Amino acid sequence: MNWFRSATRRDEDAQSTSDAQREDDDMCARAVVAIINSRRTIRRNPQPMHDSMLTGSMRVEEILNGHEDVIQSMISMKSSTFRLLSNQLGGRGLLRPTNHMNVNEQLFIFLVICSQGASNRHVSYLFQHSPETTSRWFFRVLKVICALKDEFIRPPDYTTVQSLIIEHEGKYRPWFDGCIGAIDGTHVPCVPRRENADGWINRKGFHSQNILAACSFDMKC
Repeated sequence: MNWFRSATRRDEDAQSTSDAQREDDDMCARAVVAIINSRRTIRRNPQPMHDSMLTGSMRVEEILNGHEDVIQSMISMKSSTFRLLSNQLGGRGLLRPTNHMNVNEQLFIFLVICSQGASNRHVSYLFQHSPETTSRWFFRVLKVICALKDEFIRPPDYTTVQSLIIEHEGKYRPWFDGCIGAIDGTHVPCVPRRENADGWINRKGFHSQNILAACSFDMKC
Protein backbone atom coordinates (compact mmCIF):
# COMPACT_ATOMS: atom_id res chain seq x y z
CA MET A 1 0.00 0.00 0.00
CA ASN A 2 2.82 2.38 0.88
CA TRP A 3 4.59 1.42 -2.30
CA PHE A 4 1.48 2.30 -4.33
CA ARG A 5 1.16 5.70 -2.64
CA SER A 6 4.84 6.49 -3.30
CA ALA A 7 4.52 5.54 -6.95
CA THR A 8 1.41 7.65 -7.30
CA ARG A 9 3.14 10.63 -5.67
CA ARG A 10 6.13 10.27 -8.00
CA ASP A 11 3.80 10.21 -10.98
CA GLU A 12 2.07 13.35 -9.72
CA ASP A 13 5.43 15.11 -9.14
CA ALA A 14 6.64 14.15 -12.62
CA GLN A 15 3.40 15.41 -14.13
CA SER A 16 3.74 18.73 -12.25
CA THR A 17 7.37 19.08 -13.38
CA SER A 18 6.36 18.35 -16.97
CA ASP A 19 3.55 20.93 -16.82
CA ALA A 20 5.91 23.54 -15.33
CA GLN A 21 8.48 22.81 -18.04
CA ARG A 22 5.85 23.26 -20.76
CA GLU A 23 4.79 26.56 -19.21
CA ASP A 24 8.42 27.75 -19.18
CA ASP A 25 8.85 26.67 -22.80
CA ASP A 26 5.66 28.50 -23.78
CA MET A 27 6.83 31.67 -22.00
CA CYS A 28 10.24 31.52 -23.75
CA ALA A 29 8.55 31.00 -27.12
CA ARG A 30 6.23 33.99 -26.55
CA ALA A 31 9.20 36.13 -25.50
CA VAL A 32 11.14 35.21 -28.65
CA VAL A 33 8.13 36.02 -30.84
CA ALA A 34 7.69 39.37 -29.08
CA ILE A 35 11.36 40.27 -29.62
CA ILE A 36 11.19 39.34 -33.31
CA ASN A 37 8.02 41.39 -33.80
CA SER A 38 9.55 44.39 -32.03
CA ARG A 39 12.61 44.23 -34.27
CA ARG A 40 10.41 44.01 -37.33
CA THR A 41 8.52 47.08 -36.14
CA ILE A 42 11.78 49.01 -35.65
CA ARG A 43 12.99 48.05 -39.11
CA ARG A 44 9.72 49.07 -40.69
CA ASN A 45 9.89 52.51 -39.06
CA PRO A 46 13.56 53.54 -39.11
CA GLN A 47 14.52 57.00 -37.88
CA PRO A 48 16.39 58.85 -40.64
CA MET A 49 19.87 60.13 -39.75
CA HIS A 50 19.94 62.82 -42.46
CA ASP A 51 16.99 64.92 -41.37
CA SER A 52 18.20 68.43 -42.15
CA MET A 53 16.28 70.64 -44.57
CA LEU A 54 19.62 71.78 -46.03
CA THR A 55 21.62 69.56 -48.34
CA GLY A 56 25.41 69.59 -48.15
CA SER A 57 25.78 71.98 -51.08
CA MET A 58 23.12 74.30 -49.64
CA ARG A 59 24.94 74.39 -46.31
CA VAL A 60 28.24 75.22 -48.03
CA GLU A 61 26.68 78.12 -49.92
CA GLU A 62 25.03 79.37 -46.74
CA ILE A 63 28.40 79.44 -44.98
CA LEU A 64 30.23 81.01 -47.93
CA ASN A 65 27.65 83.79 -48.15
CA GLY A 66 27.84 84.42 -44.42
CA HIS A 67 30.28 86.25 -42.16
CA GLU A 68 33.97 86.08 -43.11
CA ASP A 69 35.03 85.30 -39.54
CA VAL A 70 32.85 82.18 -39.54
CA ILE A 71 34.28 81.06 -42.86
CA GLN A 72 37.87 81.53 -41.74
CA SER A 73 37.20 79.74 -38.46
CA MET A 74 35.90 76.73 -40.37
CA ILE A 75 38.32 76.41 -43.31
CA SER A 76 41.19 78.77 -42.38
CA MET A 77 40.84 80.90 -45.53
CA LYS A 78 38.68 83.70 -46.91
CA SER A 79 35.67 82.96 -49.09
CA SER A 80 37.34 84.67 -52.06
CA THR A 81 40.40 82.43 -51.67
CA PHE A 82 38.20 79.37 -51.39
CA ARG A 83 36.26 80.21 -54.55
CA LEU A 84 39.49 80.88 -56.43
CA LEU A 85 40.91 77.50 -55.41
CA SER A 86 37.64 75.74 -56.18
CA ASN A 87 37.48 77.32 -59.64
CA GLN A 88 41.06 76.29 -60.31
CA LEU A 89 40.47 72.67 -59.34
CA GLY A 90 37.14 72.46 -61.15
CA GLY A 91 38.25 74.40 -64.24
CA ARG A 92 41.25 72.15 -64.76
CA GLY A 93 39.15 69.02 -64.35
CA LEU A 94 40.98 67.88 -61.23
CA LEU A 95 37.68 67.76 -59.35
CA ARG A 96 34.39 67.07 -61.09
CA PRO A 97 30.84 67.57 -59.79
CA THR A 98 28.61 64.53 -59.27
CA ASN A 99 24.84 64.13 -58.98
CA HIS A 100 25.03 64.52 -55.20
CA MET A 101 28.09 66.71 -54.56
CA ASN A 102 29.52 69.71 -56.41
CA VAL A 103 33.15 70.85 -56.42
CA ASN A 104 32.60 73.49 -53.73
CA GLU A 105 31.25 70.90 -51.32
CA GLN A 106 34.01 68.40 -52.08
CA LEU A 107 36.68 70.98 -51.31
CA PHE A 108 34.83 72.43 -48.31
CA ILE A 109 34.52 69.02 -46.63
CA PHE A 110 38.24 68.45 -47.11
CA LEU A 111 39.17 71.84 -45.63
CA VAL A 112 36.85 71.49 -42.64
CA ILE A 113 38.45 68.17 -41.70
CA CYS A 114 41.98 69.56 -42.16
CA SER A 115 41.34 72.86 -40.38
CA GLN A 116 39.17 71.62 -37.52
CA GLY A 117 40.44 68.08 -37.09
CA ALA A 118 36.75 67.18 -37.27
CA SER A 119 35.67 63.56 -37.09
CA ASN A 120 34.17 61.71 -40.02
CA ARG A 121 30.90 61.25 -38.16
CA HIS A 122 30.57 64.96 -37.36
CA VAL A 123 31.30 66.10 -40.93
CA SER A 124 29.00 63.43 -42.37
CA TYR A 125 26.09 64.73 -40.31
CA LEU A 126 26.96 68.37 -40.98
CA PHE A 127 26.81 67.88 -44.75
CA GLN A 128 24.21 65.09 -44.75
CA HIS A 129 26.31 62.32 -46.30
CA SER A 130 27.25 58.81 -45.27
CA PRO A 131 30.62 58.33 -43.54
CA GLU A 132 31.80 56.28 -46.52
CA THR A 133 31.03 59.15 -48.94
CA THR A 134 32.77 61.69 -46.71
CA SER A 135 35.88 59.53 -46.37
CA ARG A 136 36.02 58.77 -50.08
CA TRP A 137 35.86 62.41 -51.13
CA PHE A 138 38.33 63.51 -48.48
CA PHE A 139 41.00 61.21 -49.90
CA ARG A 140 40.16 62.18 -53.49
CA VAL A 141 40.68 65.86 -52.75
CA LEU A 142 43.80 65.06 -50.71
CA LYS A 143 45.27 63.24 -53.71
CA VAL A 144 44.57 66.24 -55.95
CA ILE A 145 46.10 68.73 -53.51
CA CYS A 146 49.22 66.60 -53.08
CA ALA A 147 49.62 66.39 -56.86
CA LEU A 148 49.79 70.22 -56.99
CA LYS A 149 52.47 70.59 -54.32
CA ASP A 150 55.23 71.51 -56.76
CA GLU A 151 52.99 74.12 -58.37
CA PHE A 152 51.88 75.89 -55.19
CA ILE A 153 54.80 75.26 -52.85
CA ARG A 154 57.98 76.78 -54.20
CA PRO A 155 60.90 77.05 -51.79
CA PRO A 156 63.00 80.24 -51.93
CA ASP A 157 66.62 80.44 -52.98
CA TYR A 158 68.66 79.31 -49.99
CA THR A 159 72.01 80.01 -51.62
CA THR A 160 72.06 83.79 -51.02
CA VAL A 161 71.56 86.03 -48.01
CA GLN A 162 68.33 87.99 -48.31
CA SER A 163 68.30 91.75 -48.68
CA LEU A 164 66.24 91.97 -45.48
CA ILE A 165 69.37 91.10 -43.47
CA ILE A 166 71.63 93.45 -45.37
CA GLU A 167 69.29 96.45 -45.32
CA HIS A 168 68.61 96.45 -41.55
CA GLU A 169 71.91 97.41 -40.01
CA GLY A 170 71.82 97.11 -36.26
CA LYS A 171 68.67 95.00 -36.18
CA TYR A 172 69.86 91.86 -37.93
CA ARG A 173 73.50 92.64 -38.56
CA PRO A 174 76.06 91.60 -37.52
CA TRP A 175 74.23 88.82 -35.60
CA PHE A 176 72.62 87.28 -38.67
CA ASP A 177 75.34 87.92 -41.25
CA GLY A 178 75.46 84.99 -43.65
CA CYS A 179 72.14 83.54 -42.49
CA ILE A 180 69.88 82.29 -45.26
CA GLY A 181 66.91 81.20 -43.11
CA ALA A 182 65.69 79.71 -39.86
CA ILE A 183 64.55 76.30 -38.69
CA ASP A 184 62.12 75.35 -35.96
CA GLY A 185 60.10 72.35 -34.88
CA THR A 186 56.50 71.90 -33.90
CA HIS A 187 54.17 69.12 -32.86
CA VAL A 188 51.14 68.43 -35.07
CA PRO A 189 48.32 66.30 -33.56
CA CYS A 190 47.92 62.96 -35.31
CA VAL A 191 46.03 59.66 -35.09
CA PRO A 192 48.56 56.79 -35.25
CA ARG A 193 47.83 53.09 -35.68
CA ARG A 194 46.81 51.23 -32.54
CA GLU A 195 49.68 48.77 -32.62
CA ASN A 196 52.32 51.48 -32.10
CA ALA A 197 50.26 54.36 -30.67
CA ASP A 198 52.38 54.65 -27.52
CA GLY A 199 55.41 55.72 -29.56
CA TRP A 200 53.56 58.83 -30.75
CA ILE A 201 52.73 60.29 -27.33
CA ASN A 202 54.61 63.55 -26.68
CA ARG A 203 55.64 65.07 -23.36
CA LYS A 204 52.26 66.81 -23.04
CA GLY A 205 50.41 63.52 -23.18
CA PHE A 206 48.73 63.54 -26.62
CA HIS A 207 49.60 61.90 -29.93
CA SER A 208 51.56 64.12 -32.31
CA GLN A 209 54.10 64.10 -35.10
CA ASN A 210 57.26 66.15 -34.67
CA ILE A 211 57.88 68.30 -37.75
CA LEU A 212 61.02 70.31 -38.46
CA ALA A 213 60.49 73.21 -40.88
CA ALA A 214 62.87 75.65 -42.56
CA CYS A 215 61.86 79.09 -43.82
CA SER A 216 63.38 82.30 -45.09
CA PHE A 217 63.14 85.60 -43.25
CA ASP A 218 60.02 86.57 -45.19
CA MET A 219 58.32 83.38 -43.90
CA LYS A 220 58.53 81.43 -47.13
CA CYS A 221 59.05 77.73 -46.50
